[in-house]
Parts: sequence; structure tokens; C-alpha cells
Amino acid sequence: MINLNGLKAVISVFIVFSIPAFAEPSETVDEWVAEALANNASLSAQRVAIEAAQAEVEGSDTWADPVVKYGIAPETLEGSNTVGHRFEVSQKLPWPDQLSASRGASEAGVRAARQDTLWQSRKLTASVKQAYARLWYSERAIELHHETRALVEQLVDITQQRLEYGQATQSELLRAEAELDALDAQLVELQADQARLSVSLIPMLGRRPQSSELVLHMPARTPMVADTLTGTQHPLIQAAEARTAEARARLDVAEANRRPVFTASAGYNSLWADESKRWILGVGIQVPLSGQRQKSAVRRATAEVSQRQWQTTQTHRDLLASIGDVKAAVNAGYDRLEILDHRHLPTQLAHWEASLSELAIGTGKLEDAIDSARQLTGVKLAREAVIRDLFSARARYEALRPMQQTTGVSN
Repeated sequence: MINLNGLKAVISVFIVFSIPAFAEPSETVDEWVAEALANNASLSAQRVAIEAAQAEVEGSDTWADPVVKYGIAPETLEGSNTVGHRFEVSQKLPWPDQLSASRGASEAGVRAARQDTLWQSRKLTASVKQAYARLWYSERAIELHHETRALVEQLVDITQQRLEYGQATQSELLRAEAELDALDAQLVELQADQARLSVSLIPMLGRRPQSSELVLHMPARTPMVADTLTGTQHPLIQAAEARTAEARARLDVAEANRRPVFTASAGYNSLWADESKRWILGVGIQVPLSGQRQKSAVRRATAEVSQRQWQTTQTHRDLLASIGDVKAAVNAGYDRLEILDHRHLPTQLAHWEASLSELAIGTGKLEDAIDSARQLTGVKLAREAVIRDLFSARARYEALRPMQQTTGVSN
């Protein structure tokens, strides 16, 4: 007869989570995030955009370059007469508020570029954490697959022993061995998925992750911002507000361009015989006759201000909706995990133990035991998937949460 006590001892070894015999070097998610923030090409390009915007500020409130004119009378180059020269320097005189508005627009562009970079950093951090969670889940799926195969191998051993005692059939043994073949084929797909996930990290990290152990800690259940949050200090909102300020400054520039443009000039003309007439000072004025071009520029700038204001409003609404969506996902994840840990997983574990014991004493069916092994793995995989999704949702929330919490919190 089969030794049930020894069998149960073997079962207890296979039902616990597997522990590697040799610990592999681990790569933490914080290391990945730091590496991505330092090496990501898209983020580096966004940082350069700040430098470009800052460079534009330096010349935004400077005067236009002066115009220097020089003329000479060719026929005076020969002969006894003095060579005739004419020299003139002219300078456009800008309105003071026109220069300040132009500088204000450029400074708003710098603020928008900085907030865009901060938002890009937040999104990149969330993406790296989500990729880390997916790759961790892929590793856990392979580990659980090996656990399932060990369980089925145990069924094969039991069926073979029962066959020797005339309590099982050859077809039952072949059925259990066929299940092992199916698991081996499934392993190939799991490993291919893991390889694809690893390669997908190259754009973020600049490299393919090394073969190492990934450690994913369960995120703590902490309060989150309320759905009625107003005045959010978030890079998305601040970037939108900066672009609105830039559009308003461009409108001020367009309004100033409707005014006359004055030009001051000074020159010397040696062609005048009377030396008192050679030095001249002048003032020029450029008056818009129809003003249609200037009116069109003002209308266009006014429309852009309105457009930016609506975009800011929509960005704020989208942010609140995204926060609410992530909160629902996080709360549902914690609730599902509690059910899996305290009810579903213990029940399924007990079902597997009962199925294996019944098969060993001849009162159970092989198909029921195989199905129980599959369901046990499925429950464990579901638990790991909840942790993966919960970690990813928390990463999205960290990207969406405000920098300064000005209102209440909500679970």
C-alpha cells in the first residue's frame, strides 16, 4: 500500500512557494528608475528643450539691431574735389511694455518646458515601475509553472504506484504524462513572453535587463487625494497655465504692434558744401494705414488665449478623472487581495490536498486532481496578477498626484 504519511510530507514541500537554491543578484525597481531618469533619450531631449527656451529669453527684450548705411559719390574719387560720403545710423524705438510682454512670453515658455520635463519624468518613472511589475509577474508565472509541474509529477508517481497495484489504468497514467507535455509546451510560451518583456525595456533603460531576481514589495494602503480636488499643483496643470500666460503675453505684444513704430536716426553727408548742413538728426514714424494685418494678429492671439484657457480646464478635468480611475483600481486591488489571501487561496489549497489524498486511497479521480492542480496555480497566478496591477496602479497614482496637497484625502 501507499504510505500516506510520507506522501503528505512530500505534498507539503510542493505546495509552498519555491525558494531558489542559490540567490541570484537582484535588481530593484528604484535602481531601474534612477537609471532610466539618467539615460532615457526622450527625457534628455526634453531637458534640452528647457535650455532652448532659456536661450530664447536672453534676447526676447532686446532692441532691434540698428541699421547702418554708407554711401559714396563715385565721381568725386578723382579730381581736386573732396570725396563725397554719406553715413547714417537708424534705430527703431520699441515700446517699453512691448519688450516686457515679449520677455514675459519667453519666460512662460521656460516654465512650460520645465513642467513638461517634470511630467515626462513622472510618466517615465511610472512606466518603468509598470514594466518592472510585468517582468516580475512573468518570473512568478514561470516559477508557479514549475510548481504546477511538480504537482503533476506527483500525480504521475501516484498513478504509477496505483497501476502497479492494479488500482489505476494505463490510460490514466498516459493522461497524467500528457499533462506534463502540455505544461512543457506552455513553458516555452512563458519564456518567450519574458524575453519580449525584457527587450521592451531597452527604450526606457537603454539596455536589456540582466538575468536577476526581481523583488516586488506590496505597496502600503495609504490615503489618496479626494476626487473633489481643486487648485491642483501638478506639472500638467502648471504647464497648461504657463502656456496660457505665454498666449496672454503674445496678445500684449500683438496689441503693442498696433501702435506706430518710431525710428531715430543720425547721419553725416559731406556732399553739402555748407558744413553746417552736413550733420543731420531725424525721426521716422511707421503708421499702419489700414491696420488690417495688426488686427488679424490681435484676433489670432485672442483666440489662442481662449484656446489655452479651455485646454487648461480640460486638462484639470482629465487629471481628476484619471485620479478617480486609479483610486478605484487601487481600492479594488486591495479588496481582491484580501479575499484571495484569506478565503480563496486557503480553500483551493485544501481542495488540492483533499484531491491528492482521495486519489492516493482510490476514492478520487485523476482528472479531478489535475483540475485541482490547475486551479491552485490559477489562484496563485491571480494573486500575483493583483499585486502586479496594484503596484502599477500605485505607480500611475504617484505620477498623477499633486505636488502639494491642498485639500482633504480619501481612501
